[in-house]
Amino acid sequence: MNGIDSFMIIAIDGPSGTGKSTVAKGVAQRLGYIYFDTGAMYRCFAYKTLLEKIEPTDEAGLRRLIEQFQFDIQTDPVGEKHYLVNGLDVTNKIRVQEISNLSSQISIYPFVRQAMVKIQRRFGQQRNAVFEGRDMGTVVFPDAELKIFLTARPQVRAERRYRELLLKFPDLANTVSEEQILREIEERDCKDSTRTVSPLRQAKEAILIDTSDCNADEVVQRILELHAHALQKKGRMKPAYRCVYWTVRTILKLFYRLRIYGISHFRPGSAIIAANHASFFDPPVISVSCPEEVHFLAREPLFRVPILGRVIRILNSHPVSRDASDAHTFRVLIQLLQEGKKVILFPEGSRTLDGGLQPLEKGLSFLVYKARCAILPVYVDGTFRAWKRGAPFPKLWGRIRCVFGSPIEWEEFEGLDKREAMERITQRTEQSILALKDWLEKGAQGEPP
Repeated sequence: MNGIDSFMIIAIDGPSGTGKSTVAKGVAQRLGYIYFDTGAMYRCFAYKTLLEKIEPTDEAGLRRLIEQFQFDIQTDPVGEKHYLVNGLDVTNKIRVQEISNLSSQISIYPFVRQAMVKIQRRFGQQRNAVFEGRDMGTVVFPDAELKIFLTARPQVRAERRYRELLLKFPDLANTVSEEQILREIEERDCKDSTRTVSPLRQAKEAILIDTSDCNADEVVQRILELHAHALQKKGRMKPAYRCVYWTVRTILKLFYRLRIYGISHFRPGSAIIAANHASFFDPPVISVSCPEEVHFLAREPLFRVPILGRVIRILNSHPVSRDASDAHTFRVLIQLLQEGKKVILFPEGSRTLDGGLQPLEKGLSFLVYKARCAILPVYVDGTFRAWKRGAPFPKLWGRIRCVFGSPIEWEEFEGLDKREAMERITQRTEQSILALKDWLEKGAQGEPP
C-alpha cells in the first residue's frame, strides 16, 4: 500500500451504534471505492455456527467449522450487496440481535480472527476500499493511509440501534426495548475492549470523530476532506515538483484568488482529467489544484516560453511536436495511464476563442476505451480573462476557480460495442463539464455534481 499507484484503504473503526456502516457506505459511494462491512463477515460465521448447532464455547467445533467457512460478497443489478456463506445468501438473516451477540462471542478466538483477517486483506488487495469494523486500523490494515475512529454516547447509540431494528424488523417492537439494547451495547463494549485478541481501541494515527450530535452526511463530508489530505500525502511529490507546485499555487492564490472545489472527488489510480480549455494557464492551474502529481502533454513551442517552459516541464509536461502523429501522442498517453498515472487532457482540442465551451473531439473517448480508465471531469473558470488566446503575457490580478466533478467510471461503458461506448463517453464527459459550469454559475452551493 505504499505509493500513489497502489490501492488506498480507508479504515473506519468504532463500537456499534456510532454510524460506522452508514458513514462507510456513504464514503465508499462518494469516492467510488468498494465498501466492506467486516462485521457482516463475523455475523456470517456466527450464522454458520448457529446453523451447524455449534456452541460459542466449543473451540474444537469452531476450529473445524472455520476451515470449511467460505465467504463472498456479490452485488446485484441495482447495486445492493449480498453476503454469501458457502454459496447461501444470508444477507437478511445476519442482522438480528442474536447473531450480533453471537458474533462478539466467537470473535474472541485468535484462530477465528486470523482467518477473518486473511479474507479481509485478500479483498483489500483487489481495489480501493473502505473497511469498517473494530480492529481495521490496529490489526488488519495497520498501514492504511486513512484511519478513522467513530464514537458516540451510549444512549445515542442505543437509540440508533433500536430505530434500526424496528425499521428492519417491525415485529420486534414488543420484544425489544431501548434499555435492553443499551445494556447489551455496554456489555459488548466491555467484552470488545478488554479481550486479549484484537481489542477495540483507537489506533494511534486514527482521527477521532464523535457522531453523537452529527448526522451521517456531516461525518461523510469530514472524512472526504481527510481523504483529500491523505491522498496528497500519499502522492509523495518529487522535491522539484513539490517546490514548483507550492510556488505556483501560492502565486495563483495571491494574484488570482485561486479557489478549488470538489477535491473530495479526487482518488487514487489512473484517470484522465478532462477539462475545458481556455488559456495557457489551464495546465498549471489544474496541476496545482490536484493533490498528487499529474501529467499532461504540451506543444513543443510552450517549452521555449520564458519561465512557463521550465514550470510546465517540472510539472510533468511531455512535449509533443507539431508534426507528431496522433498515434504517437496516443501511445504516450496510454503508457502513462497504464502506469497508473493521471493525465490532464483538453478534449476540446484547442483553446477557445471566446471563453465558451466547444464540442469535444473523439480523442478522449478513444483513450478511455483503450486504457479502460476513469474520467475526472473538471471545469476551470477565469483563466480566459487572465490570459486570452493571442495575448503574449497574462494579466496580473483576477479570479480563477477550478472545479472537480464526480468521476465517470469505465464500468458505465463496459460491455458496449466500441462505437456506442465512444459516443457515450463523449456525451457523459460533455454533460459533466457543462454541469460543473452550471453549478459554479449558480453560486457553488454544496458539493459539485
